Amino acid sequence: MATIDVNVKIETWKNKLLDLGKRNRLLNYKETKRSSLKILSPECFELYSSFVQDEQPLIFPNLFDASESGEEDDEEEVNYPIQTNKSPRDTQRTLKSLRDKAKTAIEEQGVNILYLSFGFLKWTESQDSDYWFNSPILLVPASLTIESIASPYILSIHEDEIVINPTLSFKLEKDFGITLPKYNEGDDLCSILDEIARLTRTNNWEVVHEASLSLLSFLKINMYNDLSKHKDSIASNPIVRTISGDASASNKIPEEISNFDYDKNITPAEMFQVVDADSSQQDAILCAKKGISFVLQGPPGTGKSQTITNIIAECLADGKKVLFVSEKMAALEVVHRRLSSAGLNDFCLILGGCYAGISNIRCSSLCCSFDRNVHESEKPKNDNWCGCFS
Repeated sequence: MATIDVNVKIETWKNKLLDLGKRNRLLNYKETKRSSLKILSPECFELYSSFVQDEQPLIFPNLFDASESGEEDDEEEVNYPIQTNKSPRDTQRTLKSLRDKAKTAIEEQGVNILYLSFGFLKWTESQDSDYWFNSPILLVPASLTIESIASPYILSIHEDEIVINPTLSFKLEKDFGITLPKYNEGDDLCSILDEIARLTRTNNWEVVHEASLSLLSFLKINMYNDLSKHKDSIASNPIVRTISGDASASNKIPEEISNFDYDKNITPAEMFQVVDADSSQQDAILCAKKGISFVLQGPPGTGKSQTITNIIAECLADGKKVLFVSEKMAALEVVHRRLSSAGLNDFCLILGGCYAGISNIRCSSLCCSFDRNVHESEKPKNDNWCGCFS
């Protein structure tokens, strides 16, 4: 059998993740009918000052009454405080589309993809090229909400990190040796754009002072960077080696587990499962407790989330820490709900997620765990002791 080179596999995975061509909107940004909205007024720097530095939400005027009347011409003549590159009616339709798509991404994947971009770099791949890329520079995570059909859309800053476009940073470093600055909280937008203009001046590129709301995702470049930075530890991981095709790296499931007599070998006092489990689920739980890696397969409704819940409960009883990761937010919520129903929610800490108030949820989780484990007399005197976790 041919020897498996894990490093070759890792390079293959990295290349599949990387998209530095014209299809990537983080490099080749284009305004679209329903997935982007250019903000013309307030102008770029004023908008940054109010939205980012002062954390003031951007309130788009409600056009419900005007839409119902159907008076398109009269509607466009109104001087609204927020001006976009679309008519007021199209602005509302675009905002609805942006909100719906961003909401779906959060619910299905737990990631925020709505960003307000400040500043754009117009650049070419070579001096001879006549094709100009247009790349957003500063990406500010945003949240778009509406209370009712008659209410205005409200754009507020999301608690995710503000970043300089990581895909653009990677591309310029890799192909041109240009290192873009990192964003630090409180940085002035004018200084950032001026610095990037200085760094790219010899290339005859242009920094444009514009702001645009759109759907962007740079998860793949983050995964690419993780694979690059931690290549050695990833290559030595037995699970990764197994996925790469190295069968010798996997630990086989012992025969005795398939024939394990639970009634004979485990007493009720030794079981810490919190939901019902059949024999096949019991085998999976036992494998997990013994540190055996495996893939649990099954169609919807066959008890996978129950099994994961029981595995976590058993590991908690053994004094272990468990990191549960899922691409789908719904899967995380189902397991968390089952653990909460069993009274184990104080042992759960939500590490990621993009729904509103995640910081408050983390703080509340820490406070509950602290309250469970610390005697009343040992708590800080300050009534607002939860503030220490903020």
